[in-house]
Parts: sequence; C-alpha cells; structure tokens
Amino acid sequence: MTDAEYARSIEEWRVKEQAALHGFPSVLAAIARHELPVGERVRVGPAGDIRLAEMDRTVVIEALRDGFLVDGEPSAPRAVDAGRYALRLSHQGYPAVVVLDRKARRRDAELRWYPVDPGLRAHGRLEPDGSPVEISSTASPARRAQRAGWFVFALDGATHRLAVTRLLEPGVPEGQLDAYFRDATTGRGSYEVGRYVTVERDEGGAVVDFNLAYNPACALSPCYNCPIPPQENRLAVAIRAGEMTPLVGPAPVHG
Repeated sequence: MTDAEYARSIEEWRVKEQAALHGFPSVLAAIARHELPVGERVRVGPAGDIRLAEMDRTVVIEALRDGFLVDGEPSAPRAVDAGRYALRLSHQGYPAVVVLDRKARRRDAELRWYPVDPGLRAHGRLEPDGSPVEISSTASPARRAQRAGWFVFALDGATHRLAVTRLLEPGVPEGQLDAYFRDATTGRGSYEVGRYVTVERDEGGAVVDFNLAYNPACALSPCYNCPIPPQENRLAVAIRAGEMTPLVGPAPVHG
C-alpha cells in the first residue's frame, strides 16, 4: 500500500467514525450508569428497579464474577436491545449497566484528528514482561491487568517505549494488546486524560499505528469507566497523530 492509499484509508475510516457518533448505539446516547456489584440483580423496564417506561419489556440482569445473567441466561458483556433503549453490560471487574436512549437529546459533538502521518505508523520490537499490574480507571478502583511487554520504537531520533497492557476482564479478547499513553500534546490538543492505541504483532516485532490512536469514551460521556494511562506511558515527545480533543457542546437535560 502506498502512503497515499494508506492516508485515504484512514480518512475513509474517520468519516465512518464521525457518522457513527450520531447514530445508535453510540457514546452520545448514554443517559445513565448504574453500578451492579457482583452477585446483585436488577430489573430494568417499565416496572423495574431501574424504571424505563418506554422500554419494550423488563430485563433481569445479574452480575457474575465472569460475566452476567440476562433473564437467567449467561452473557458476556454486550448491548441488550430493548426497543427505545439499549442496555450496555459493562464488566471491567466492576460491573455496571449503561443505559442508551435512542431518543436522547444529544449534545453537539464533533470528532477531530491530526493530519494523517504515515511516518507515525511505528514499527518496533515487543520486549516480553508478563507482570501482573493494576490500571487506574476513571469510575472504579484499579483494574486487574497484565503487562504483556514493552513496545520499543524510534521517533524523532530517540528511542521510546510504552508498556503494553492486556486487561484481565470478562469480554476482553485473549490476544488484545493496548497501550494507554500520554504525550506532549496531552491537554494541548489531545484529550487531557490521555489516549489509547492497539498494539499489533507482526513478523519479528510489533506495530503501533498512532494515526489510529483514539480517545476513551469518557471524553464524550461521564457514563463510562476508562483506563488512565500509567506513569510509565508518559512520553516526552509529541505524538501529533490520531484523535484530538473533541469539540463538545453543553450536555442536554434529559427528562
């Protein structure tokens, strides 16, 4: 793939992301977050513990250590469609139900990105680690994870490294590797909490495409629980690639 073809593919993906933001379900449709500790059960619906009058049925949700029961059936974290609403089952070791509303009065929001830079599709080596770690999060105590390794790469004439994390939570694919990072643009163009990027293995090493760096959902809604980049992933260099701080209007009043 040429650089021009690569840049075009990234731009096409961004157009789809911008459109999806105002569709359903999306982060902007979230209207409430209800914590559901392991072992507890909640009824959501027209006459439920969480009362949603226009829901098409009542759904009984129980949080398990390794997932959920939905109307008595085992379930991984997912979205349960319920007419006007969708119920996002979020586990993360600290289960919760996030309510998404098709009729929600959405806040004005626009995603923004740095210009595509093929040079910031970084190739490097993945140094194995395997240590158990805890990752701080925006809406819960620290979450269990494994430091799968260290991604070592060169940028601006210097060598940098990022801790690569695998969250040890229900619903996280076995091979999923992520780096939660801050850099010199954080709070100065990119989101103040930090950004995330997927780490892909390739022959003889790994690839991190910073053009695909993205903001956590909490950049757009307080209803989500998002990992906070660890101290070791605070880069001194500016990563001017990927998602910038979104443009967000005031939150609407739901009623």
